Amino acid sequence: MHIGIIYYSVTGTTEEFASRIVNGLIKERHHVELVNIKTDVKVTGPGQGFKIMNATDCSNFDFIMFGCPVWAFSACPVIIEAIKKSSGLSGKKVMPFVTMGFPFRCLGGSRAVKQIEKTAREMGADVLPGIVIPKLFHDFKALMDKAVNDIIAIVKNP
Repeated sequence: MHIGIIYYSVTGTTEEFASRIVNGLIKERHHVELVNIKTDVKVTGPGQGFKIMNATDCSNFDFIMFGCPVWAFSACPVIIEAIKKSSGLSGKKVMPFVTMGFPFRCLGGSRAVKQIEKTAREMGADVLPGIVIPKLFHDFKALMDKAVNDIIAIVKNP
């Protein structure tokens, strides 16, 4: 399967999770493309103006994941704009993932996933339930590893 993992990261946590997903899927013999979203300015918080510099053509992917950090109890605005700028999402299986500093999904993680799901659905995607990785008070690396195994299982039978 040809899988696209499109993400935005500032501190490196989301990037680490995206890389773990890539490594897990490659071990399962999937072809995976990792796309780090680029902007015209460094975006470090909500409310900042920016432009997406590398909009992704998703038409060649069989399965797509969009990931970002949670900012101000919401999805990072860069991922929302990146989804809107992506082409070829109609009819594609899409799964969101977010990382967050707070310990509980209800402190922005669940909302961020719903925002990504809504945006992808508006672009015609067939959206699967998303994944939230909380950091504070958790062994977040173990949570990432468990999530990678869950993703591998979902990719086998989306």
